[in-house]
Amino acid sequence: MSHMNTDLIFLLLSGGRSVRMGEEKAFLPIGHRSNFLKKLIQKLNVFSKDLYISIRSDQVSEYTSLFSKERICIDQNFPIQGPLIGLLSSHFLFKQTEPNYQAIFVFPIDIPFVKLKTIQRLINLYQKNPNGSGIFYQSNSGLEPLCGIYHRQTLENWESEIHSKTKLEFSLQKKIRSISPQPEYISLPKEEEKFFRNINTKQDLEFYSQ
Repeated sequence: MSHMNTDLIFLLLSGGRSVRMGEEKAFLPIGHRSNFLKKLIQKLNVFSKDLYISIRSDQVSEYTSLFSKERICIDQNFPIQGPLIGLLSSHFLFKQTEPNYQAIFVFPIDIPFVKLKTIQRLINLYQKNPNGSGIFYQSNSGLEPLCGIYHRQTLENWESEIHSKTKLEFSLQKKIRSISPQPEYISLPKEEEKFFRNINTKQDLEFYSQ
């Protein structure tokens, strides 16, 4: 497995409201000794020990036992919604604190069963072309914007849109499709799709627990 330098930052997105699940996804148990967050930390530590997490300001107290203050990215007061606010808020922070930062590898908190080889494949592509605009999976469900790599310049362009007077687009899928130069797309192997799916409901969780 490749161990990364700080030019590629690993970021967990955990600022969602988890409305369909009905409780904070990060701390949902997996077995008797783990949970979503611990499972992902364990997997991502294979590639990097320097993990960041993106959360809302009202969640900070829940995460300080696992992340130092410097590793917590709090949503900024940007006029945007959804995962985009966590992504751009983190980009805003990294520009100030990580001098070698070139790209963000983003992970949603609700894919704790993602395979290491699924992660490694994207890292390999990034190492071959670290200056590309982004790297994303395509699955039978379409473009997968989370568990993907976003280049710094792509996020800088998106941040600049916040300060313009144009209508803002919040959909990551639509924003990715409009990136120039075009990002790199890779097919997600069918046998890995099951482990790549977001766990949004208790029914989803029961399926993976079987």
